[in-house]
This record gives sequence, C-alpha cells and structure tokens, in this order.
Amino acid sequence: MFYFIVSLLCSVLVPQHDFHTSWMNLTFNEKNNQFEVSWRTDTEHLEGVLTSFSVAEIKLESTSIEDHKMLLNKYINKNTSLLFNQQKQLLEVDVVEVTFAEVVIHFKPIKYKRKLKSVTVASTLLQMVFPNQKNMVQLNYKGKMYSMLLGGSKTTEEVFLD
Repeated sequence: MFYFIVSLLCSVLVPQHDFHTSWMNLTFNEKNNQFEVSWRTDTEHLEGVLTSFSVAEIKLESTSIEDHKMLLNKYINKNTSLLFNQQKQLLEVDVVEVTFAEVVIHFKPIKYKRKLKSVTVASTLLQMVFPNQKNMVQLNYKGKMYSMLLGGSKTTEEVFLD
C-alpha cells in the first residue's frame, strides 16, 4: 500500500503531458572493437521515475550525480536488456552529464570482436510512470544505421545486420 501511495504521489508531482521520449545510441568504434553507448532523457522525468523506484526524493544535479550512479545502474539494468548475437551485454554507467533539461548517461564501452549478426534491445525505461513513453534506439555499425522504436506493449525489438 505504501508503494502505491508513493507511486500515486509521484505521478501527481511529475509533469503531465502526452509526449515522452528517450534516445539510446550504440556506435561501434572499429579501431577499438567496442561499442560506445549513451542514453539521453529528460531530467525531470528521470528524477520522477528514480524517486518512484527508490521511494526517496531524487534530484539529479551535476554536484550530486556520483551519489546516484549506483541507483541509476540498478534502475537501468532492471528495465533494459541488450543482447549481441543473443548474448547479454552489461550496461554500466560511466559518466553522467546533467543539465536542467536533459540527462546524458555514457556507459562503459562494450568490447566486441566477433561479427555482429543481431542486436536485441528490451526496454521499459520510464514506462511505469509515463505509459506513453517511447524509447528510441539507434545502432551504428560499420557504416550502417539501424533504428528501433520501443514503447507501449512493444518493449523488445531485434535487428538483423546485413
């Protein structure tokens, strides 16, 4: 009951509008054989979701972001899955940039030397508080770009590379 009340309060305190998006970018660096991964989202929305997730008020500021990295890791890994050729990859928060309007999370690079045949992304990021949330994913691999759009009942997508 307590969690329901906190979730209800957070939904009242969090901005109410119809359009919510985030963008994850996975770019393969051929020199290093690794993926550089980042995720962009709205600061206020992420604060609301993390507050609901942790049951404590979260304010993301550049001076306090180190205190929230463990929470961000826990939240992202609970709500995201990344597979290369059906093998799970770890997303680990490295650097977080916070402004009034936007949060950009840079993950530690993912080393990958094998030929990539498929990428599967599952994401429910921000959807618990924002049911209209759309999570865009862009994959840049060896000069080609692939896109995924997740949201609503579509929480998983797999792309096959040429």
